[in-house]
Amino acid sequence: MEIKEILYNSIEKHTKYLVSDIAQGKTPEVIKNTYQECKDQLDKLGENKSEILGTFAEGLIHYLLTNALIPSQRKITFNDVYVDISIPDIKTLNTSPHDALIISFPKTNDLLTIKNKLKEILKVQPIKENIWFVLETELNTGTRTYAVQNDGDFPFSNIINDIIGFFTNKKQSRLKLFRV
Repeated sequence: MEIKEILYNSIEKHTKYLVSDIAQGKTPEVIKNTYQECKDQLDKLGENKSEILGTFAEGLIHYLLTNALIPSQRKITFNDVYVDISIPDIKTLNTSPHDALIISFPKTNDLLTIKNKLKEILKVQPIKENIWFVLETELNTGTRTYAVQNDGDFPFSNIINDIIGFFTNKKQSRLKLFRV
């Protein structure tokens, strides 16, 4: 079975509950439960655990962003830099990088490769705090890192709520500017 098949079989089993859970802000539980349900099957897929978990996490995040109605652009190249996910979009990234977020799934735990990816992304998103990585395990990458396998400083299960929080804070600061 392929990674996406495993993921979507799990999602399909819980479809009628998933959308309402997401709407109620229960995405951490949705992410934890989906991962736990798929974990054993994912473990059987092969040796490259970083690639398997990165692909799984990316598919799950794509699904959740769509269902949470969070605008995003996926799998695009901008100024010769490949971007896994740009939230809300490349136009915002280009004109107002402080209001844009890039999420990257390097699919490796090789620190040198990840740091090189960070250097690449910094060419299009100069604000390091607005670059988030999703990795197999927590590593000191020099930016925010969500670990699929453990609950470090930024648990993967919280990523959607953190995205919503990031943009809520942006909207509030804009509203204050308009009120002044």
